[in-house]
Amino acid sequence: MKATLHAYLTIIALALAIGTSQAQSTIQEPTIDGTLDTYENLEVGEDYLWQVFVRPYDYLGDSVNLEIQLLNPELRDNFTLLYNSNREAQNEEEATYSQVEFNEAGFAMVGPPKGEKMEGNYREYFKINFAEEGVYGYKLTLRRRDGTDLARLDESVQVGTVAGIDDMIGGTRVAVYPTVSEGAVRLNLGQIRNASVAVVDMLGRKVLEVSKANGIVEINTQDYARGTYFVKVFAEDDVASSRLIVR
Repeated sequence: MKATLHAYLTIIALALAIGTSQAQSTIQEPTIDGTLDTYENLEVGEDYLWQVFVRPYDYLGDSVNLEIQLLNPELRDNFTLLYNSNREAQNEEEATYSQVEFNEAGFAMVGPPKGEKMEGNYREYFKINFAEEGVYGYKLTLRRRDGTDLARLDESVQVGTVAGIDDMIGGTRVAVYPTVSEGAVRLNLGQIRNASVAVVDMLGRKVLEVSKANGIVEINTQDYARGTYFVKVFAEDDVASSRLIVR
């Protein structure tokens, strides 16, 4: 009788163990996927829309953030990345962009401080503009508020030379130097006279305007936010541009 009861209990325990194992194996983990690596030819100086898709599956209701890690932290000043801070946006047109800041180790955290509650499939909207060519490797991690990594994605993209920024007015090349700065920058207008000069950020906002400019124009970038800017010169019914990076 005891042997029969023992065998019966053993069968029940095995059944419960198998059932628990099967229940655990049916849990579907979240996934993330991005669109940046789908561009065939990324070029310096161009704006690109980058979307990251999040699918929570069996982790609905959990609060998460998206972490971006650059495999080479020294490249963090070679591009400007903007992210949608309007959490109510339903499409790209409703997005409100803010700059993503990377620390010296090449890490940046995206999303509200308390995390984004996964109430269903959603996407993060980004805009990115590369200032230097090269290979950019990065890792995306979907991290829960308790520090658990729920999904990871490793990608890399190749960025080539700019298709062509027109930096000429007549026979004069418009040039800023240095092109990477934390303070004073000079714009050399050469023989161009009575030019209008504008410094424009990645969102198209003018941060500086100068009229009737000649010779050398001094630009103080000390109060500018870190990122990529375009210096535009209007003269002789023509326009020329030069790129400037503020660190």
